[in-house]
Amino acid sequence: MEWNEHAHLWTQASVKLMDVRFVSLRGSDTPPVYQLPANGFLFAVRGSAHIALDYTEYEVNGMFALHGGKGMLLDIRLAAEQFDYYLVLYKANVPLPSDPHKHPIHSPAYPFQVQYGCIPSYPLSLFDKLELLLHAWNSLGNVEKLHAKTLFYQLIYELTRQLREQTVKIIPADPAEQALRYIHEHYAEPLTLDKLASMLDCSPSHLSRIFKQRASCSPIEYMIRLRVGKARHLLIHTDASLQDIAAAIGYSDVYYFSRIFKKQSGLSPLKYREHESAERNNIKQHNPFLMLRSSIVPAKLKRYIKARSDNGYQYESRGDFQLVRNKRNSAALTLLVCLTLLLSACSGTTAGNRAAGSNGAANNSVATSGNTAGNVVQSEAATMNYTGADGEVEVPRNPQRIVVLTHAYVGYFMVLGINPVGAPSMTMENPLYEGKIDGMEDIGAWGAFSIEKIISLNPDLIVALANTENLDEIKKIAPVVTVNYGEKNYKEQLIEFGKLTNREDAAKQWVAGWEAKIAEAKPRVLQAVGDKTVSVLSPHNKGVYIYGEGFGRGTEILYDEFGLKVPADFDVKLGSKEISLERVADFAGDYIFTTPDTSESSDTSPTYETEIWKGLPAVKANRVFYMEKGSAAFNDPTTLEAMLPFIVNSLTNGENEDGA
Repeated sequence: MEWNEHAHLWTQASVKLMDVRFVSLRGSDTPPVYQLPANGFLFAVRGSAHIALDYTEYEVNGMFALHGGKGMLLDIRLAAEQFDYYLVLYKANVPLPSDPHKHPIHSPAYPFQVQYGCIPSYPLSLFDKLELLLHAWNSLGNVEKLHAKTLFYQLIYELTRQLREQTVKIIPADPAEQALRYIHEHYAEPLTLDKLASMLDCSPSHLSRIFKQRASCSPIEYMIRLRVGKARHLLIHTDASLQDIAAAIGYSDVYYFSRIFKKQSGLSPLKYREHESAERNNIKQHNPFLMLRSSIVPAKLKRYIKARSDNGYQYESRGDFQLVRNKRNSAALTLLVCLTLLLSACSGTTAGNRAAGSNGAANNSVATSGNTAGNVVQSEAATMNYTGADGEVEVPRNPQRIVVLTHAYVGYFMVLGINPVGAPSMTMENPLYEGKIDGMEDIGAWGAFSIEKIISLNPDLIVALANTENLDEIKKIAPVVTVNYGEKNYKEQLIEFGKLTNREDAAKQWVAGWEAKIAEAKPRVLQAVGDKTVSVLSPHNKGVYIYGEGFGRGTEILYDEFGLKVPADFDVKLGSKEISLERVADFAGDYIFTTPDTSESSDTSPTYETEIWKGLPAVKANRVFYMEKGSAAFNDPTTLEAMLPFIVNSLTNGENEDGA
């Protein structure tokens, strides 16, 4: 720290002395952790102790000076029979400059909030002033209080003068860390951003900004998510009423609590409880080992709380119950195993064949609960091995909380009956997902995912592209399966995701239904279009893109399924190509599908007003069809299902329809 600047800020500050006290601890004393209600100095004068201020530890023997900011946690543990110290608490405010952003409070070395500790060079001069300060503070008159304030300034002067001669480590305060801790400890109490900022001696805007950098959301939003997480736990593990649960997490209005819960979880509290209860009952009905264990020894609830991570406080849940095998031999268990083996042997090869015919993409595959007892024995395994782009990964057999790190694959899981709990920002912009992504959380834009956000969603499976950044960090959260984009067509990819999620039958059913729809529509389309060409063009502010197979915008339907022709100057297998507006006539088909973009950064509307565009045969024949920009880049089964009627109607009616 620049001590001259430190002294200058002290001269500029308006200082109020809050408390002065002398504390003498003895060997049997175990003082509780104390949160500093204001900025403060601790001056040790006798004895030894281990002192922790927030997460920095000090071994104190004899005279020692320690400073901490408001909100920091002070933990003192005796290392000898006696420990005496003075505690001096104060408030300090520096006048606001003309530019609020230049206020010294935003500096990491703001002297009233930083932490530092040292052995004074001349401890007895400090001790004399401390004795006088305590005596003046404990006097009743205003003159004595004024004297105490002047003595406090003398104390600051003497300490600063001595510190200037030393090399002292300065630890900047971290209001975001303190706010996270406070929210976790007081989430059930009334809390506002202003109150939290006041407690931490910083402005609400400053606290909100640095908190968002840490947790990717505001302090109040973080508190809401924490409350809802606590409510989920209470709904699953207790029979408490909604009123009691709401009150326990800080909501006096049960109806407001229900609205908040549904917004965060996608289900009302009662529906959530019913759903989780049904899931647990289903597991118990089809797992004889779990039923047996539950009937012999009550399962102990095992919760894991990760009290602190590098990125702040994150509470984690690794499933509702951790199943711990009984270490005692059980005669009943032995009998059950013998019985199931006997039934398996009696069932012959039929059960074995069914087991062998299960999911081929995953090792350790098992038959469903409807099979014979021999197969049920195998279903005890809750995980399986799956081979992704980066190799084999152990994944849940029936994942429930999937986070997808690319917008391209979210719609695949939707048609399998799984709504991911988290997806990239671009996912939320697809209008064809409206009403289907309620409760899905935004984890940030591609390349800038919020690790804290992903952790807070407590995923049991993460799906990512093979080239996703920070995969090593993300793999610490949950099993990650990577995919090489474009390696398989969308139907093959859907079946692969079906294997991954134990829903291969559902995937095959969708493919069969889709191919039936294509078979019904294709003759009508081919009859209407004949030998005419179709192109997919997207103007941008510097030219035009033309798209071929596999690049969304309906190309999978137009070229892969219907086999329609493209202009001779373009190879549909190229995927995409950028051309200038002057050359657009060479690539424009007899039918054109296009994607307008009216954003400020790339407004394409002027392109459609140029003479070049207006002169295209498709434009003159009213065979131009406009697709929504928000859904254009998607080519997943959910999007394709919604696009199919629009494409068929556009080509068979020969007139411009409202865009998909």
